[in-house]
Amino acid sequence: MRFGVKGNAMITVMIDKESREIEASSPMEALEILCLRPDSYLILRDNMPIPIDEPLGDGDVIRAVRVASGG
Repeated sequence: MRFGVKGNAMITVMIDKESREIEASSPMEALEILCLRPDSYLILRDNMPIPIDEPLGDGDVIRAVRVASGG
């Protein structure tokens, strides 16, 4: 299933064991398209954290890892 805006990079977002192909120019845009809260996820590319505004290119695979905090 494809989501996003034409003209952006086609990327794959892994969330848990599910993957989605979307068009997005940054992790922030990817999270917005998938209706995920940016402050609830850490974004990894090649198992390394990347900034939320990091530019993405065609074919990039990123992983959204849910973070939890509490007291």
